Amino acid sequence: MHRFGVISLYVGLVLAVIGLIGGFGLMLTGEQTWSKPLIALVPVGFLLVFNGLVTTLLHRAPGSEEDRPKGPPE
Repeated sequence: MHRFGVISLYVGLVLAVIGLIGGFGLMLTGEQTWSKPLIALVPVGFLLVFNGLVTTLLHRAPGSEEDRPKGPPE
């Protein structure tokens, strides 16, 4: 799950950046055919970034089991 979170984070970041730069760049040149779908990628990218961040924080990387609490102290 940690790997899925990292991949989701990077894919969402790429989608959001492409949507922002490409969408607003095309919108400023007057092209409306491709600017609207590219701007619509920004919320999808944001959701993927948020999903990846939460997944990465909730599931630690393999091999880091010693950092987790093992239960209530006795």
